Amino acid sequence: MLIIKAKIRKKINKNKNKQLRNKNKIPAVIYGKNKKNININIKENIIKNIKNKNNIYKKQLIIKINDIEETVRIQSIQQHPYKENIIHIDFLYTK
Repeated sequence: MLIIKAKIRKKINKNKNKQLRNKNKIPAVIYGKNKKNININIKENIIKNIKNKNNIYKKQLIIKINDIEETVRIQSIQQHPYKENIIHIDFLYTK
């Protein structure tokens, strides 16, 4: 299973998300399964590498936030309409 390192996003607004993207980080959220939503950011190059793999939406991933590991799958990836920039990612808890 693929392990992705992430960091918690404390401030969530349009300007902070834009600042993250300018630093080559992607804002994301983990939700579902009656658990608390976790707002995170992930390095862009990690996501670009896994995005090109086959059936990435069906595979389970582990997101490691500090010492906590969450098993998730990608629900959706939002991209810029005509650029290849990733704008946001939604992850869904699987366990």
